[in-house]
Amino acid sequence: MRTLLKFEADWCGPCQQLKPIVNDVLGAHTDSVTLRTIDVDDPENMPLVQAHGVRAIPTLVLIEGDEILRTHRGVLGRAELEDFVTAA
Repeated sequence: MRTLLKFEADWCGPCQQLKPIVNDVLGAHTDSVTLRTIDVDDPENMPLVQAHGVRAIPTLVLIEGDEILRTHRGVLGRAELEDFVTAA
């Protein structure tokens, strides 16, 4: 199973714009992709933010096990996100 790490913050406009797109796309892939939302402003998340080199939000990281498959910074449209989560 793949996991989509979504790094965001409540104050981030593009992050809020991406939320319904992610929910829509991942709703069609519940059997193959899980979502983990990481608030970059939460001090408990700093080790994960630093480990993935997050410097801008939103940042999406698709992982499978311990392997990073893809990373994207910024907003994606529905079709682009669909490709992002399903591409090998």
